[in-house]
Amino acid sequence: MILPTILSFALVLACKSKQDTTQDSSSNTATSSTEQSTPVQGVGGTTADSLVMSIERTPCFGACKAYRLHVYRSGYATYEGRVNVEKVGMHDARIGRDTLDAILREAERIGFFALNDVYDSQVTDLPSTTIYVALDKRDKRVLGRVGTPPKFKAFAEYIEELLLPMAWKPIPPQH
Repeated sequence: MILPTILSFALVLACKSKQDTTQDSSSNTATSSTEQSTPVQGVGGTTADSLVMSIERTPCFGACKAYRLHVYRSGYATYEGRVNVEKVGMHDARIGRDTLDAILREAERIGFFALNDVYDSQVTDLPSTTIYVALDKRDKRVLGRVGTPPKFKAFAEYIEELLLPMAWKPIPPQH
């Protein structure tokens, strides 16, 4: 009786420790802006830079584009093309303040912070879009896959229209 109790306790502590030391980038819950302060990889970012906006599209069983794009307060941005995209691999760019402000204004205009955190169902072959925005001491992450409002879809397309054509430069793999 004591051995199973000790093993259960050790497992709980191990899982808790792992949660404390790892950051799950696929988390769908909103986190505070201070939790989003991360060292920026590649050229041009600083360790004090914080994430302002991100968009991620996941693959499907068809030809859906899949990528991750992060924009930091300084304008430094990273793009990771995965599949069915023009640029595959890690890239970086500088986003102009006016472009970033336009995205943040659009988030306000569509009521991004009032959207549900998740629009989803038990469907596995559909792609998802996750958008994160930090603005005025608020931040929110929204995952959309099934039943996503048209304004969320239009916001994702707006972000892509502004950011995907940027002059993305490949980041050489670090070994």
